[in-house]
Amino acid sequence: MNQLNQTISRRKFLATGAAALGLAPMAFLPARADSPNEEILMGIIGCGSMGIGNMRNFLNISGVRVVAVCDVDANHMAHAKSIVDGHYGNSDCKAYPHYTDLLQHPGLDTISLATPDHNHGLIGIDAANAGLDIYGEKPFTWGLAEGRALVNALEKNKRVWQTGSWQRSGGEFARFRALIQNGTLGQLTRFECGTPSGMGIQQHTPRERWSEMIGKPPAHLDWDAWTAPVKDYPYHPMIHPWNWRWTNDFGGGQLLDWVGHHVDIALWTLNLDHTGPVKMEGTGELGNHEFFDTYVNYSYQGTFKDGLVVEVRSDFGGTRFTGENGWIHVDRGRLEASDRDLLRNLPDDFNPRIPSHQQNFIDCVRSRELAVSHAEASHRASSFGQLGIVAIDTGEPLLWDPDEEKVLDNPAQAAHPRLGDRT
Repeated sequence: MNQLNQTISRRKFLATGAAALGLAPMAFLPARADSPNEEILMGIIGCGSMGIGNMRNFLNISGVRVVAVCDVDANHMAHAKSIVDGHYGNSDCKAYPHYTDLLQHPGLDTISLATPDHNHGLIGIDAANAGLDIYGEKPFTWGLAEGRALVNALEKNKRVWQTGSWQRSGGEFARFRALIQNGTLGQLTRFECGTPSGMGIQQHTPRERWSEMIGKPPAHLDWDAWTAPVKDYPYHPMIHPWNWRWTNDFGGGQLLDWVGHHVDIALWTLNLDHTGPVKMEGTGELGNHEFFDTYVNYSYQGTFKDGLVVEVRSDFGGTRFTGENGWIHVDRGRLEASDRDLLRNLPDDFNPRIPSHQQNFIDCVRSRELAVSHAEASHRASSFGQLGIVAIDTGEPLLWDPDEEKVLDNPAQAAHPRLGDRT
């Protein structure tokens, strides 16, 4: 019987879950010798849709000043600079075409990182080594080994990291976790996660223009910088700025896009932020598309040391736990149960006033405490999806050592690109 199949003690809950619920954050990092400026100076790396959205949130947090922006697409960068300058009523925001120049901006404390997946590890490691705290988009990294390398760099440099897995700072998800950890369902029997199917392909460029544009990136886009660390990949007008996520060289489809949300909530609730499965198995269906190659339908499951099994499927949405007293299902904007009375079983000291995800990060930059979506947790959530892809790709169960983070007795699986390091 695993520990979540017993009623979790109040003492244990407070020790492991209070920080995420706005009660008593757990100390993680020693105070900085070079403590942050009274006003935290932030740079923005990656100014596409998520980058701009995150930037707007930081612009509205007291005590934060965005001072620099960077994107390999000059149009995106100019758009971001115009928003920052408009917000402050000046033209002071610096624009850097290359991220290594932004990392050297005078007085910088932190960055918001929202590039495509394949650059998370490379830029994150360089930013950590530059002494900066980082708010980074999910998935944590494209590959598993580079994820561990990023965690190591953050720990070595004593940096605060927050992944944009914002559901951990969402009221219904915090309630779900508190209900489960308060023993509401009694003995737990099933753990299900639903993440999206399909491909949300955007038609950037009419098909009849492809032939004249392939291999010829537009003047406003530094294609070599965009593709790094993927080498010698020819430009295609359908890749940037959105559809990269449907190709395995740069993204991981809906499977990897969403593992940092609903699967992350399951692992967080089960106190599995510091470990991984010992076995992964699954099946998947590739999309019927000439150009894109990620899974559109899939089902995979990871088994942990104590026999607990976390299931992931693309035929529903959210996180659902079942136990001897019924089930509870959480998704964005809704929290449901087999009996609504189950939803009343919150701890007496549950605090519904949870800071926003970006505010939690800024608070931790100042306090040096562990952010709610800290690096190790985010790496473990992303690696769950990465291992799922390997198991589906190879068509056989993957046996895994979660402590050493290595494949057992299968050289072919161990050589899979998702388990390597491209940083």
